[in-house]
Order: sequence, then C-alpha cells, then structure tokens
Amino acid sequence: MTEKNSDADYREELKCIGLRIAYFRKLKKITQAQLAEKLHINKNYLSHIESGSANKAISLPLLIRLSKALGVELATLTDTSDMNENNFGDFVRDMRQIFEEVKELNTELDKMLDEMKEMDSIAIE
Repeated sequence: MTEKNSDADYREELKCIGLRIAYFRKLKKITQAQLAEKLHINKNYLSHIESGSANKAISLPLLIRLSKALGVELATLTDTSDMNENNFGDFVRDMRQIFEEVKELNTELDKMLDEMKEMDSIAIE
C-alpha cells in the first residue's frame, strides 16, 4: 500500500466515523450546538468532525466523550467495517430510512400528545 492510498483510506475512515457520529446525534435528537456544548468543544469543530473534514485526528479522549454523550459503545461509533465501498450506499440508504421512520414516529407521538392535552382540557372544563 502506498503512502497516498494510506492517506486516502485514513480520510475515508474519518468520514465514516463522522457520519456515524452525526447519525447517532440525530437519532438522539441532539443538535450540533447542544452536543458541542456538552463536550466543551466548538460547534464548528464538531461540524468538521461529522463531515470528515477535520484537519487533525480526533483524539481518543474526545471519541470516548462522544460515545458517552451519545450513549453508544466506542466500538459501535468507530467500527466502519459495514461502510466499505461495496455497501456504503446501503448504509446511507438505511440511515435515511431510519431517519424517516423516526420522523414519522415523532409526528405520531406529537399528534397523540396533542390529543391527550385536548382531552385533559375538556375534562377540566
């Protein structure tokens, strides 16, 4: 493996880890600003991490803090073996599907909560 390929592989790994961080953050309904504040880092730095464009490597202590803040095992956050070239598109498609399902569930829960509030207000009157 040449140095150039090694560097490209490394950058691809960072992008995959960044996508996983963004995925679990969104799954927890946490904004970048909220997570950055919890981690005591700059929101822009978190954005660069999630997009895979961070100029420096993510430190192990920060990865550990990220995993704890997101409630995800460190291995789950950093294992990019399911995101290789052959099935990366599948992973992204699956992530989008999960996001859509979560959004749909949230909409249904919001409707149920509104109905419950309406019932409460009728019962009080």
